Amino acid sequence: MDYTQIQIPYIGNLVIKNKADLFRTKYWDEILPVDIEKIIDVNLEINIIPLPDLEKLCNTDALITSDWKSLYIDKDLFEDERRQNRLRFSLAHEIGHLVLHKNFYAILEINSFEDFYKFINSVSAEQYRYLEIQANKFAGHILVPRNLLNNELNKELKRAGQKINIDNLDKLLLKSYIANPLANKVFGISQESMEIILNELDFF
Repeated sequence: MDYTQIQIPYIGNLVIKNKADLFRTKYWDEILPVDIEKIIDVNLEINIIPLPDLEKLCNTDALITSDWKSLYIDKDLFEDERRQNRLRFSLAHEIGHLVLHKNFYAILEINSFEDFYKFINSVSAEQYRYLEIQANKFAGHILVPRNLLNNELNKELKRAGQKINIDNLDKLLLKSYIANPLANKVFGISQESMEIILNELDFF
């Protein structure tokens, strides 16, 4: 198909959040961090297939097929215990495509990494960016339930206040300081992803 003519449907932030919340309610066991790999493998029965050099070949560390039967993941990422937070987010991102872009993705007919390579090299950079931003936002909502984030954020602010004078700390520095334990000890995502989520909150 002609990927150059593709237009990504607009999906608002609230719609993305609501879809993520519904998905999590259906499949999540309420244990943090969210075990998205188990949800994919057991609940959705999608085959997770580690593929050598996927990131080098396609400039992406994960991709899901249009028939929703297989999810390819870069083998090095999948096997690296130090990058499990990155892995978790990448898997959740691909499920974002399943939930948000199911009908649209079926039209793309991506059934192998070769198909995906053709797609990303044909679709406009702007349209591809829209697609990825939507899936990233979904992943952020799936892995970081906002009701729990507020509680954990207050706990970390209290702990931080016992160690340093947070009232005189620059807001950006405070976000970075708080993001680290929230990301690594609670929600199991990267600090960078956690900081992006905190930036969306009108809290600081």
